[in-house]
Amino acid sequence: MARKGMQKVRTGCHTCKVRKVKCDEAKPHCTRCSSTGRKCDGYPRLPHGVYSWDELLSIRPIIPAVTSRHSSQESRALDFFRHAVAPAFSGYQDDDYFWLTLVTQASYHEPAVRHAVVAISAIYEQAVAAETEQCTPPQQQQDHHQAFIDSPAGRFALGHYSQALKQLAHTRDESVVLFVCILFVCIEILQGNQQTAIAHCRHGVVIFNNAKAKNLGWARDYLLPKFVAMSIVPYFFGNTPQNFPGLVNSDTDDSKPLTSLDACRSSLNLLVARAIRFIRTSDTCRYATVPAAMHSEQRDLLASLARWLQNFTAFQEISPPSHDAVNTHLMLHIKCLVSTIWTSTCLDPSSETACDQHLASFREIVRLARQVTAWEARKPGFARPKFVFEMGFSPLLYFVVIKCRDLDTRLAALACMADLSAHRENLWDLVHMFSIGWRLIELEHGVNLERAAQGSGGGGFFEYTDVAVPVPPDEMRVRDTWNSGGNEMRPGRDGRKVLHRKVCFIVLGEDARLVGSKQWVQLRLPGSGEHLLKW
Repeated sequence: MARKGMQKVRTGCHTCKVRKVKCDEAKPHCTRCSSTGRKCDGYPRLPHGVYSWDELLSIRPIIPAVTSRHSSQESRALDFFRHAVAPAFSGYQDDDYFWLTLVTQASYHEPAVRHAVVAISAIYEQAVAAETEQCTPPQQQQDHHQAFIDSPAGRFALGHYSQALKQLAHTRDESVVLFVCILFVCIEILQGNQQTAIAHCRHGVVIFNNAKAKNLGWARDYLLPKFVAMSIVPYFFGNTPQNFPGLVNSDTDDSKPLTSLDACRSSLNLLVARAIRFIRTSDTCRYATVPAAMHSEQRDLLASLARWLQNFTAFQEISPPSHDAVNTHLMLHIKCLVSTIWTSTCLDPSSETACDQHLASFREIVRLARQVTAWEARKPGFARPKFVFEMGFSPLLYFVVIKCRDLDTRLAALACMADLSAHRENLWDLVHMFSIGWRLIELEHGVNLERAAQGSGGGGFFEYTDVAVPVPPDEMRVRDTWNSGGNEMRPGRDGRKVLHRKVCFIVLGEDARLVGSKQWVQLRLPGSGEHLLKW
């Protein structure tokens, strides 16, 4: 017999369906249930394509159970991402929402996202396993990566990466492209493909710059902060404002008070992105006549950074950091201090000695970093993540190691870098930075850190508090470094063969011109007293 009245609705909540009453379908809980004190058991899971991106962001997090439409291997990868990868990626940025909620939720509703997430999960699991595995004899990074690519797990991961690329080729939604672009950057970083990761980042920045604001919608609120943070990284790896675009129309009004931790982080990242572009621009004119506009931009940047720190201090007084956010607050303060020192000295042709005027700020950075170390020590069972997606502590503390010439302060920064940094922070590799910093200190101060560390009981770090070690003269200071070759097994100081990397140290020559001095630098595993054998 035909039903009378309205057509049957199949999208109501489970509770109203059982009660056989009309559901008003309010989200996240229907009003009909909540207004009568009943528990709303939620809504049936809808097929792919039902939710728009705006709906995905407005409803409560959806973490569906594994369904038969995913293979067991794919389902395991999605589950591993949610429980192991996403929490690690958040790092010290207090960024759980993007990785734990938004990415996880989108992976169940957007095929390109799902395939990218599966690839990330599989590659991350392999990278962590490779790092913790003991290998004798040691293998090179490329050997491990190639072995993974040739393995069933590698073919599985790269197959899903390929599927994500194919899915993305058919979408016209720029917001989806930008979302998946972030995941592609992550995939390439995990594989050690620096230039490809930067190329994906450049592509996303260009899309943002060319898109009309009305077409981006939610992406501007949720994804733009990610691209601002990502756009900082390429300038540390050989890119310049001439070959890497900046994000346009992303300025912030630093005269307004800061009202949330997200606002503090976003506004500072915008300033840091602006500062690093300015610093890289200054590289070309430091030893020539500096245009007046550059000095004006420098003053404006320093004033903006000072206002940010003032507003941040006021925000902390009104809203003291929660237990989980203490380290994020400390990191933001450190990032502001590093940006201020670097911006202040970048136009000075004697910038190496100019840094000596900022010893108080360098010491403050170390003091804040030690607070993080002490705070982490209170957490039972705390383990640093192997990889974080955004800038962590390593590049910030490395700046102190290479630019502060007070031996005690830079040694303390080196120790904090070993204690706090993830093994990989975006494109930064802790072992390479730690090892280069170690050798640079030896060169500038004429000391043997390995011998001194052994004399202090083998702890690996020490202080010269009882020995007068002068600040190195300008002619002994290293101006810059870069990797000039691959890794090679060579005899260490104790005669054993250990892994080395060829590094070029830029110093002043006899005629006051910059010259390169190439050396094999022994790679060390920070904090363990052992030499690094492999990633």
